[in-house]
Amino acid sequence: MISTSLRLSRRLTTLMLCGCLSQAALAQAQDQPAADVPAADAAASERFAVEVGLEAFQNEDYDTALSVFTEGAMIGHAIAQYNLALMYHQGIGTEQNFERAMQLYALSAQQGIVSAQFSLGVMYDQGQGTEQNYREAYYWYEQAAQQGDANAQYAVGTMNFYGQGRAENFPEAMRWYQEAARQGHRDSQYNLGVLLISGLVSEPNPTAALTWFTMAADNGSADAQYNAALMYATGQGVERDAAQARDYFRLAAEQGLRDAQTRLGILYATGDQAGVARDYEQARYWFNRSAHRGDATAQYFLARIFADGLGIEQNLAIAHMWYELAYRFGYEHAISSLERLSAEMDEETTLQARLMAARWMRAYAEQNPDTVRVTRIPDENTDANNNPP
Repeated sequence: MISTSLRLSRRLTTLMLCGCLSQAALAQAQDQPAADVPAADAAASERFAVEVGLEAFQNEDYDTALSVFTEGAMIGHAIAQYNLALMYHQGIGTEQNFERAMQLYALSAQQGIVSAQFSLGVMYDQGQGTEQNYREAYYWYEQAAQQGDANAQYAVGTMNFYGQGRAENFPEAMRWYQEAARQGHRDSQYNLGVLLISGLVSEPNPTAALTWFTMAADNGSADAQYNAALMYATGQGVERDAAQARDYFRLAAEQGLRDAQTRLGILYATGDQAGVARDYEQARYWFNRSAHRGDATAQYFLARIFADGLGIEQNLAIAHMWYELAYRFGYEHAISSLERLSAEMDEETTLQARLMAARWMRAYAEQNPDTVRVTRIPDENTDANNNPP
């Protein structure tokens, strides 16, 4: 089973560059009359030159942009309202003011500006400028989604999945993910793959899931790259292909996905005559990267490489250190390897190894204070003294 199959992406694009977003909104509004605006104001709005504000913003003349957008907002110009909201939301050219941003987003959203509808949904979703309100967030996301905004479609899909703003509804989540995924929305492609392989909507469909994981992977999703790699490695939904698995594991590993770094190390350490040659140097490189980030499996295999001198000079002290660390991080089987190795080492080398492990643990704990699991290494003398005869 795919290890990340039930971990949906929950990323929302809250803000984009003002200039790019403004131009898109302007293009939308050119063919769309302003709603609920008095006739005199509507006429003034049509004559208002919002491009002056856009050009000033692009030139980083934020005082002028703020002045122009404020003037336009006061006469009901939807694009000016939206851009002024963005400036208050981001604190560009003025102090950040979520309440004012929300008011302006609402005015623009009510006139049908898609980007304003989405941004208003984000503010309700995240509780910016107002109390968090999933029902209102859902409403505004859906308004933008129905107009074809991929980010909004993704948000509506995710709220249906988690039951936020309305009851949990996996088929509806899938429908909206499909809409966004067809537009190339990476996280929707990944989440669609998750739903297809999980069986939450219908029978699991690994082949279809792999299609979407591959698309998301090619769009840069590390989670999708990892899932695609696992499917190629195990032959789930596709013919087994170790070389393809290696390539996707590498993409995810290079993005810093720790599990992918470990799996890539295992792939190189074991080798596969059908596609991936054994390469202890590469295995050591990836185990080392993952081990230093606290992965117990990588620490264990890195210890074995040093213990057996695989592609490197044998070093029992370093091997002992990594076995000890692997055990401390929860790899229970490391204790038997540690005991066997200790029998081959003299007292001085063992002491050196334990000091190295202690120093490593101290440095790691300082950088990651909430992630360290403390497991006592059994000591025969201590245990004998504490146990009654």
